[in-house]
Amino acid sequence: MDQEPSPDIGTTLLFENERLRVWELVLEPGQSSGIHRHFHDFAFAYVTEENELEVRVPGAEPAPTSAQDGYVSATTIGDGTDSRLVHELVNVGATRHRQILFEVLDAPARSEGPAVTENNGRGRDQWAEEGGA
Repeated sequence: MDQEPSPDIGTTLLFENERLRVWELVLEPGQSSGIHRHFHDFAFAYVTEENELEVRVPGAEPAPTSAQDGYVSATTIGDGTDSRLVHELVNVGATRHRQILFEVLDAPARSEGPAVTENNGRGRDQWAEEGGA
């Protein structure tokens, strides 16, 4: 991961206004999202049947994730210094992965401390279980 992190958190920008940015992220087997950085609170929903993914944070072991269609996760970025806000998502499975991401552009002032992630429990997400970003 020698490249500069991108602010683009998806593969296709679907919608943007002053309050919200909506992305689609599609990863074929073996494909990476590329390293990117989250600057805003965000949420995503998986719209894919099967998936085996890894979240790769520079300097950390890959964090495996696997979730059902309809898995939803939301992250507040805290003070923005959490190292996990810079990462890439890699499709290590055998099927296409698709998710929709929402960036909240007009969120309230950042809180102190690390990023905090919550999800709806429809998957195994080591990254989110460790605090996630």
